[in-house]
Amino acid sequence: MRRPRKSEDYNEFAFVKKFSDSERRFKDFKGNQGVALIFPSSYKVASSSLSWSWVQQLFWEQGVFPERYFYEKWFKKFYSVESFKPLDENKILMFSLHFELNFENVLDILKKLKVPLLSKDRDVNSPVVIIGGAITFFNEEIITPIADVVVKGDLEKKVKFVSEGIRLLLKNKVEGLEYFKNIKNDLSNFDIGQKLPASHFLTPFSEFGEKRLIEIGRGCIRRCKFCVMGYNKKPVKFVRPSIIEEFVKNEKNPIGVISATITDYPWLDDLLDILEEYNIEFSVSSMRADGITERLLCLLKKSGQRTYTIAPEGISQRIRDILLKDIDVEELYSALETGRKVGFKSVKFYYIVGLGEGKDDLGEMKEFINNVKKMGYKSISLSVNPLIPKRRTPFYGRKIISEKEYNNMKKWFYENLRGIKINFESYRLSKKQYDFNVMNENDIVEFVKRRY
Repeated sequence: MRRPRKSEDYNEFAFVKKFSDSERRFKDFKGNQGVALIFPSSYKVASSSLSWSWVQQLFWEQGVFPERYFYEKWFKKFYSVESFKPLDENKILMFSLHFELNFENVLDILKKLKVPLLSKDRDVNSPVVIIGGAITFFNEEIITPIADVVVKGDLEKKVKFVSEGIRLLLKNKVEGLEYFKNIKNDLSNFDIGQKLPASHFLTPFSEFGEKRLIEIGRGCIRRCKFCVMGYNKKPVKFVRPSIIEEFVKNEKNPIGVISATITDYPWLDDLLDILEEYNIEFSVSSMRADGITERLLCLLKKSGQRTYTIAPEGISQRIRDILLKDIDVEELYSALETGRKVGFKSVKFYYIVGLGEGKDDLGEMKEFINNVKKMGYKSISLSVNPLIPKRRTPFYGRKIISEKEYNNMKKWFYENLRGIKINFESYRLSKKQYDFNVMNENDIVEFVKRRY
C-alpha cells in the first residue's frame, strides 16, 4: 500500500505497521478479497486470543482470505495487519466478539465507516456485518439487532457453509443473505480432538509473549455458578497427547497452552513428558489449586515463569461453596506450599465479590493472606472483580453489587491487607457489562438510537 499523505492517517498506518512488522508468520497470506476479520480490541488483546489467528486459518482452508484488523479508539481508517488495506474497502466485515465490553467498539467502528448501526437500516450498498465468537454462547441478544448474519457457536463445524455464503455475498448481497437465512445455524460445539487449534504467528506484543498458542481443551468439566463455559461448553473436548506431540516435535518456539484449566487435562503427565522430551518452554492460561503438582510448577519455573496464579474466587469457604467452586482452603494452602517448595516467591489471586460477604468472610480472608505471607511469598497480588451474573448461568437474575458496597469492600481491603498489591476492576465498566447482560433485543435497539 502507498504511504498515506495525511499526517493523522500516516500516524495510524505507522502504528499498525509496527505490530505487523513484529509478527513472525508461519503461513503465507493470500488476501485482498474484500473480507475483513476484526477483533474489536487492542492489538495486545487480539494477538493474545487464539481465535484471531485460528479463524483466519479456518477460512484460508476454504479458499476465503480475510485480512486481520484490530481496534483503537482513535483509529479512523483502520488498516489491516497484512496489507494495510483500509477497512472501508471491504464488502464483508466479520467481527470476532467475545466480551460485552467490546460491543461498543463494534458500534464505534461501524459509525466511523458510516455504516448504519442497525441491520434493518442497511441497504444493498452497505457492507455485510457478520458477528461470531464466544458472545454467541451466552448473549446473542446483544448482537442480533446489529448483525446481518450471526454465526453461532464454534466455527469449525460450519466454516464450509459460512465460506460458501461469503462467496455468494461477494457476488450478490441479496442472494448471499438469503443463503444465510436458509442454512442451519444452531449453537455448535466442535470436538477439537479432531483438529488442534494453533496460532500461525508470533509477536512480542501478545500478553503471552512470543509463544505459539495451542488449545488443548475446549469447555470445562467444573460447575462454578458464575462461569459461562461450565454451563454452555459441554461435553468437554480434549486433544490427545499424540496429536500435540505431532505439533511440538518440530516446534522451536515456546508455546502457550490454552484450556479452561490445564490441571483438568486428563493426560497431564503425558503432556508434561512430551514438553520435557522436546525441551519446550511453555506457559498456561489457567490452573486449579487442587490439581497443581510439584512437577507442573517446576517445569513452569524452568520455562522462565516468575509468578503463578490461583483463583480462589470466594474470599471465604462459605462464599466458595455458594459459587460451587469445589475447592477448600486446605487445597489452597497445599498448592501454595508446593509453589514455595519449587522456589516461587510471587503469587497472584483472583477473587469475585458481591455475594453478601460479611465480617466472618472478611476475617477469613485476612487470616488467609497473613498465612500466605508467613509461607515466605515476597510478592502477593490480588485481582478483585464484582460478580457479573451472566446469561445462561445459575447466577443470572442476581443483582450486581452496589457501587457503595463495592467501595466499602475496596476500603476494607486496602486498610486490612497491607503490603500486597490489589487491583480492583472498574465499577463503571463492570456495571456496563452487567447492563448489557440484562438488556433484550429491544433494549439494545433503544440503546443504539439513544447513544449513537
